[in-house]
Amino acid sequence: MNTNCAFKKAVKSCVPLGFILLALLFLALPSPALASVPLMAGENENIAQAMHISDSEKSWTIYGSLYGNATHYYSLDMQKDDRIYLSLFKSADRNDQAFSPALILIGPGLLEEREPPRLPALPREASDLKIMAAEPKATAATYEPFGPSSHIVLAEINITAPESARYYAAVYSNEPDRNSTAGHYGLDVGYREVLSFSDRISTPIRLISIYIWEGQSLGMILIPYLVGEVVALLFFWRCSRRTSFCLAGSLAGFLFLATSAAVFNQMIFSLTRAPFGPDVYITVLIAFFHALLGVTCIRLARGEAGILQRALLAVFGTMALLAGSGLIMGPLMALAASFLPSRSGSIFSRSDPGPARKG
Repeated sequence: MNTNCAFKKAVKSCVPLGFILLALLFLALPSPALASVPLMAGENENIAQAMHISDSEKSWTIYGSLYGNATHYYSLDMQKDDRIYLSLFKSADRNDQAFSPALILIGPGLLEEREPPRLPALPREASDLKIMAAEPKATAATYEPFGPSSHIVLAEINITAPESARYYAAVYSNEPDRNSTAGHYGLDVGYREVLSFSDRISTPIRLISIYIWEGQSLGMILIPYLVGEVVALLFFWRCSRRTSFCLAGSLAGFLFLATSAAVFNQMIFSLTRAPFGPDVYITVLIAFFHALLGVTCIRLARGEAGILQRALLAVFGTMALLAGSGLIMGPLMALAASFLPSRSGSIFSRSDPGPARKG
């Protein structure tokens, strides 16, 4: 009997360790779309106030909105023979169906192979520079599995810089009547897919702005997380171990489960705008990873708060932070649970009269 108990305990301890190995493998897999750092366009309607891309080789994705006859400018400092990569896309929202933005590159030594469509009035600072129009692309909506999201690619520029200088990318409306034009566009800049530690932490929060850019409401985006925390509190109230360790671990676990639900929610929403393809299965695997992370943390929070359990919660919290699970708060809760009290005499515990003393 003791042998069977020891075997079961060994199996239970191996399950979280096995999940750690799978999680490390998941985090090590390259994900091109995830490695693109999202940015929001600012006040850059004048070439003198162009939004500067400090590392033009690093992969960035800028999201902006055009209204009327405005033109948005972006500046890049390039050395000769450096690769310049720009890709213009727009939202797959039905409200942007008639929206037709255009992309041009402004700088010295460019080959003007194509006539820029409806060229905007360029400022005096760019009067002596050459202009290169982007190459048009297919206009069918594509599904992005790592976000997940959907968009329509419109044009692309992929050349080597002819001179060492500052170049400008300009996005403007390609409509005859620009005063009545409004829409949402995105601009991919750079090709080197690198995510720093701060990028990994902030990207899940930035995704909220991207989903709003797509036309979603903030309530639709956050509902899975709000529901998850309500369920976590109800789950904690009915739990036999009402300790701060259990509370923090449960909140973290349900935030990870909420991330899984949010990924499925965004996948379904995006598939209403883009066709179903094999990339969808990547999204399913990502959602499964978040769900497995949540279930494992909840099981650890309900059990004994030993050294191994606390260490595992700290490891899972760090992994969740790197994987973008739980909107930052979930990982912080998991890390906090690794050192919070777990005694039955905690303020979170039910009253326990303890063993009766013998007379």
